[in-house]
Amino acid sequence: MLSQNHWNFQIAKSVSTPDQAAHSNVVWQSKALAPRTIIQWKDLYGLNWTSTLPDPGVTVTIGGKWQACAKGEVFDIDSNGFFTASQVAKDKNFLKVGKVNYQYPGAPGLHIIIGIQNSEGYFDPIYVDPTALALNDTASYQPQEEIQWWYQTDMRTSTMISTASTSLGGVDFSKPAPTTNKYYYSTTYNYESGRWITSEDRPPQTLYVPPLTLFVLEPTRAPHKLFSIWSSVWKGVLSIAVGKDKQAKAQAKLKSLLDIQYKDVKVKFLDGLDIGIELGTPKNAEQNSNDAIGAPDDNIKKVIADCFQYLLDDGILPQGETWVVKKALDY
Repeated sequence: MLSQNHWNFQIAKSVSTPDQAAHSNVVWQSKALAPRTIIQWKDLYGLNWTSTLPDPGVTVTIGGKWQACAKGEVFDIDSNGFFTASQVAKDKNFLKVGKVNYQYPGAPGLHIIIGIQNSEGYFDPIYVDPTALALNDTASYQPQEEIQWWYQTDMRTSTMISTASTSLGGVDFSKPAPTTNKYYYSTTYNYESGRWITSEDRPPQTLYVPPLTLFVLEPTRAPHKLFSIWSSVWKGVLSIAVGKDKQAKAQAKLKSLLDIQYKDVKVKFLDGLDIGIELGTPKNAEQNSNDAIGAPDDNIKKVIADCFQYLLDDGILPQGETWVVKKALDY
């Protein structure tokens, strides 16, 4: 189905400035469809510039020569458009353009490009400053170890980001994963639900070995309470047979999986076989959207079901265990 839509895997990295939160506007990498794709990088960054800000979908045109730049370093742009050592004060944790001394003919200023070094030693653009720097201007940039991904038509490496064809996935690599303590996550796209399933470990076999196995939620016992959503918080209870010796591991793992997609996650075992789950709004919800007010029940039920399936495949839940996720009351 992905191939029929001519989709490719698109990845972007984000950059912030002293007065702007982390933002992505360039496709860092495009990958053709494959059963398994590995994305890895080192935090080696560089500076360049362009005289024009490309439109969405248009390739970034490099105007200068790449200058490797670590956080805390500062470089000027000389009268010929080259980066040179600067006497301007450094800006801790930022890549800095100290002073612009170059005027490109017919352009109001220079748009600074931030790049990341690839495996061949060259730099790939990850961000273009939408604000042009005029003569004598200065600017600071802080690459973030935060990435987003989505599916979109065509190969779009080094192009300005345009509308995505699917929902966005994303992970912040500024800290290691809370459970594994590794800088590693995996993600897989569920075409039926239109959702990304992201984990600190590799996805369970059922999610990436064709043909896709769809599981049906069936209760093994009378369903407990129903689930409800209000005031941006979703709460629910379900019954699941987890021995006390595995409850702590199951609780920590389930919370780490839900933390990837939701804010303010709380998971706790209640009396007997009950497990209580409380979720805030989705982390990828657009501001002021319906999702930001309260995530649709169907999405939540599917995400929780996927998480439990992962716990089952990982051996944390007893084999043969099933569960039911329905809509209902507070606990």
